[in-house]
Amino acid sequence: MAVTLLAAAGGEVSATQYTQDRIADSVRRGIGLASAPEVHVHGFPVSLQLARGVITGADIDAAHVPVDLNGRVLNVQDLALHLQRVHREQSGGERADRAEVTATITFDDLSAFYGVALGRGDGDDQVLATTRLPLLGTVSASAHVGPAGPRAIGIDGVRLSENVPPAAGALLGKALEREVPLDNLPEGLALRSVAVTDHGIVALMSGHDVELRPRAA
Repeated sequence: MAVTLLAAAGGEVSATQYTQDRIADSVRRGIGLASAPEVHVHGFPVSLQLARGVITGADIDAAHVPVDLNGRVLNVQDLALHLQRVHREQSGGERADRAEVTATITFDDLSAFYGVALGRGDGDDQVLATTRLPLLGTVSASAHVGPAGPRAIGIDGVRLSENVPPAAGALLGKALEREVPLDNLPEGLALRSVAVTDHGIVALMSGHDVELRPRAA
């Protein structure tokens, strides 16, 4: 009996590791990661789920996910995916019946992307933009950050600090008008909300029938 239990336990460990490696490799290839993400599958036994062709659920944590916009790359510092009912497709990819995703982008990466220094503003949807302008020196303005459609983050509503000429606001507004695209993230996700934290912005996305490959693929 003990030998049988040990054999069954060993088989379950192998099935779990195989499934996690399979999903990790699919995500790595699908969204262009330099290394495989961490994957933890749910439900027991995993071997039975494999036999049925549906994994009950999986949590995935990926770091440094590249997002490209006309050759300008922005890194998503951390991408956390919670998947429900994961299926293996004939193409070798993975598909989830439902997914909830948080994407965290640091202020350093946002500042490099926009070309002006960005930090947290006064509210959960406000950022502070700071730059140096000829003749004016350092100028700052607050701005609103939020969804700019189902697959992009936008910054708008620039409000100048006191005693800053309107022309400076126009220049800052021009720098911030570029949207942060999320098309490199899995197909089927839509942006629900954006929150500003001490370290950057966090985007919440969700969707049904989500393919673990980007829409741009």
